[in-house]
Amino acid sequence: MANDITTAAVLGAGSMGAGIAALMANAGLKVHLLDLPSDGEDRDERARKGIETQVKRHGFMRPEYAERVTPGNTEDHLDRLAEADWIVEAVFEDINVKRDTFAKVDAHRRPGTPVTSNTSTIPLATLLAESSEEFKGDFAITHFFNPPRVMRLVELVEGPDTRPEVGEKLRQVLERDLGKVVVDCRDTPGFIANRIGSFWMGVGAQVAFDQGIAPEQADVAFGRPFGVPRTGVFGLFDYVGLQVAPHIWGSLLKALPADDAMQNYGVTDSPQFKELLEKGFTGRTAESGFYRGRDEVYDFEAHDYRPKGSYQVPKSARELMDSGTPEGNYAREVFRITLQYCCDTAPEIAETVDQIDIAMELGYGWKKGPFALADSIGLDYVASLFDATPALLESARAAGGFYPEGKVLGTDGQPTERAERAGVVRVSELVEGAEVVAENAGATVYKLDDGVGVFVYRTPMNSSTDDVTELFTHAGEWDLKALVIANDEERAFSAGANLPRLAELAGPDGDEAARKATIRQGVEGLRALRRAPYPVVGAVRGVALGGGMELLLHTDASVIHGETRVGFPERSVGLFPAWSGPVRLLERLLELGVPNAHKVAYDALLNVRPVPAVNVDFWRAKDRVIMSPDHVVEQALELARELAEGYSAPADAELPLTSETLEYTEGSETDKAIGAALAKVFTGEGTAGEEELGDRQVDAASDVLARQENADRAEHMATTRKPLNN
Repeated sequence: MANDITTAAVLGAGSMGAGIAALMANAGLKVHLLDLPSDGEDRDERARKGIETQVKRHGFMRPEYAERVTPGNTEDHLDRLAEADWIVEAVFEDINVKRDTFAKVDAHRRPGTPVTSNTSTIPLATLLAESSEEFKGDFAITHFFNPPRVMRLVELVEGPDTRPEVGEKLRQVLERDLGKVVVDCRDTPGFIANRIGSFWMGVGAQVAFDQGIAPEQADVAFGRPFGVPRTGVFGLFDYVGLQVAPHIWGSLLKALPADDAMQNYGVTDSPQFKELLEKGFTGRTAESGFYRGRDEVYDFEAHDYRPKGSYQVPKSARELMDSGTPEGNYAREVFRITLQYCCDTAPEIAETVDQIDIAMELGYGWKKGPFALADSIGLDYVASLFDATPALLESARAAGGFYPEGKVLGTDGQPTERAERAGVVRVSELVEGAEVVAENAGATVYKLDDGVGVFVYRTPMNSSTDDVTELFTHAGEWDLKALVIANDEERAFSAGANLPRLAELAGPDGDEAARKATIRQGVEGLRALRRAPYPVVGAVRGVALGGGMELLLHTDASVIHGETRVGFPERSVGLFPAWSGPVRLLERLLELGVPNAHKVAYDALLNVRPVPAVNVDFWRAKDRVIMSPDHVVEQALELARELAEGYSAPADAELPLTSETLEYTEGSETDKAIGAALAKVFTGEGTAGEEELGDRQVDAASDVLARQENADRAEHMATTRKPLNN
C-alpha cells in the first residue's frame, strides 16, 4: 500500500461504511469495522451484519477477503483505532453524532493519523467547529459513491488547516491502491457531483411534470442522445430510492442560499412524489416506483400503472433539440437549465470545468460531462438556446471551447493546463515521436528512448486480426529491451480474434486451407511472441477474451486490473481457443501443482462466462493484479524494465497428455462437438511438444468450424453480437 497505509478503521457499518471497509479489504488492507454495540449477546452484531451484507452484495472481490475485516463496536474496541493508519467516519448524517464520533477518534488515534469523513451533505467547516487544531490538520472529507467497489469517483475536500502531506497520502491511497479517481472539491453544499446531479434530476422531473411529459418519454429524450444512462432521470430516482430523495433534496435546499436556482426544483415536494411515497412506491426498495418492472410506468392521471409507451428520438442531441417534438422541447429545456446552473455555480464549486465533467461522468454515468457535452454539440448553437448567454459559456466561446487546444477552461474563464494525475500514462502521448519498429494495418510497434517497445493495436476493441497475428510472427526480429502491449482503449486489452473472418471461412463450403492458415498464423504469432529475446508484458484492463486471453497467457508477466473480465467465450461462437491458449493454461496449472490439471484446463476453456481477473487462480508470482485500471500502463512499463535484466526466453513446452476421457456433456450436440474437438488437443499417450500441440489445435479447430452448426454460431455472433444456442 502507498504511504505505509496497511491498516484502516471504519466507523459506521451501514451500506457505505461496510462497503468502504470491503473496498479497503480488496486492496489488501487489514480493516477494523466498528459500529454501535448491539443490545443482544453479540455486541458486534451490527458490524458483523455489515460484513455479511457486503459478502452477499459482492462488495468483496473474493469472499475470503471478508476475513481481512474485523468487526467491533464503538464502546469496547476504540483502542483498535491506535492500530489504524487511516480512519474513516461513515456514521449517520447528523452533525452531533459526527462530532461525538470525532471526539472519540481523536482520543484514541495515534498522533498524525489521517481521519476522513464520508459525509455527502455537511461542510467540512461545520464538521470541525469543535475539533482540536491537531485534528483539523489531519482531517479531510473523502466522499465515496455507492457501491464503493463499483463507483470510481471519490470527492476530496481539504480544509484550510489540512496538512499537505495528509492530502497527498490520501490521494495516493485512493487513486493508486483503491483504484479511484479523485476530484478536488471546494467546501460547498453537496460538493460537485450531488450538487449538479441533484439539480439535473430535479430539473428533469419538474420540467416533465410541467410539460406533461411521461416518465418513459422523458427518460428516452434526455437519455442516449445526450450520453446519459438509459435509466434517465425517473429510472435513476427509482434506483436511488424515492424514500431517501426528500432527505437528499431537503439537506441541499437547507444548506444553499435562498437565491440558488436549486430552490426552484425541490421536486420531492411535488404532488407526484408525494403520491408515490404515500402508496409506498419507493422504487428498487419496493415493488415499484415511477416504473414497475420493465414494462409498466405510473400514470398520475389514472393513479395506477399502465404499459410503457414507445418513443423514438434522433440519435443526435442537437437534432433532437431542433426537432420541434415534445421530446425535443423537453430535452432542450432540461439541457439549457442544467448548463446554466453549471456555468453559474462552477466558480463556487471547482477550480476547472473538467472537475465538474469528471464528477458527472463517474458519479452519474454520463459519457460526457455537461461542459464536454456542450463542446461536442457546438458552442455557438448552445449559446443560441439562451436569451442571455451565461458568462462562462461566453468565455468558452472566446477561448475556443471549454477544452481549447488541449487545455481546460478554469472556472474564472481563463484557459489553463489540465492537472496531471500521478502515474496515469496515455499511450498516445507516450509513443508520440517514438521510433516505429514495425507496423501494418492491424498494429504498430514503437521503440521508446530506453529501448522498451510498445505494441499498440489499431483495430476495434483491440481485436487480433490476421494483420495483428502476422505482425506477432516477426517479434523475434525487433531490436527491443522489452515489449509492453498497451493501448488507450479502456474497454479492452483485446476482445479476441477477428470473428467475421472466421465466420467467412467456416462451414462445409469454407476454404479449408485459408481457415487452417488463419488459425496457424495465430498459433505461430503468439509462439513467436513468447520466444522473443526480450520480456513481453501486458497492460491489461477492460476485457481479455478468447484470443485476447490467449495473448495474455503468452506474456512473461502482466499488470492486470482486478476487475478485468477474462475468459474463453469461444464455445458460444462455435469453436474452442486454438491459439495455444490450451497449451499455456495447462502448462501453468501443471507448474502450480493443480490436481487433475487437464480436466481443470478443459473445463475452463469451455466455460463461456468471463470472470473478474481477481477471481482467477492461475496468475504467476510475477503477474500483478491491481485495483486501478488507470495505472496498468505505468506499472507494466516498470515491470518490463525489471524483467529485462538478465532475461532469457522460456523453453518450448513438452507437456504430458492424458488418457482420461475428456467429454463435454452439457448443452447441445454442437457444444459436445466443440468439447470433443478440444479433447483431441489434450488426450493421448506420453508427452507432446509445441509443434505437435500446435498441429493438433489447428486441425481440431478447423474441423469443428467446418460443421454447419458451428459456422451458424460464428455467423450469428459476428452479425448480431448475441450467441446462437443451436
